[in-house]
Amino acid sequence: MFSNADKRLIRLYIYIYISSTPTILVWCKTNPIPTTNNNWLSDIEYCIYVRESGIKLNDGYELKSKWYISEINQKDKSLFKHPTIKPLDLVKRHILHSTQPDDIVLDCFCGSGTTCVACKETGRRYIGMEIDKEYWKIANDRLNGINANGQMSIFTDFDKV
Repeated sequence: MFSNADKRLIRLYIYIYISSTPTILVWCKTNPIPTTNNNWLSDIEYCIYVRESGIKLNDGYELKSKWYISEINQKDKSLFKHPTIKPLDLVKRHILHSTQPDDIVLDCFCGSGTTCVACKETGRRYIGMEIDKEYWKIANDRLNGINANGQMSIFTDFDKV
């Protein structure tokens, strides 16, 4: 359930999206799934980034690239059971480049919660939405240091969960 304040924030974010010019960020995979079904190889994924006009991006050459190259995220895919999980480092980099500590990040398709985890680890607030109840539970567990198999790492920092 969303409170009225949450609903107002979501409306504001939708307005910002509609009235902004989006930037397309790209993840280039070095080891895409080889099945193509007579189509193009699935070696690129896109992220749409929007911001209000006048909002400045953070400095740091390593943060400014619109593309990210890595292998498919097999380790996290097995831990959190989401077929299209993104690398946490990729999401953190974009969040560090485009937000300030305590800003709010909206992820309307939060899946297994990578964006929410990146926000938590970088001191940002987040709103994550997920329609699939299984992934919603996985995302909530992940934010509390539990993987999709119900296992908690011995390295979990309980002060951060």
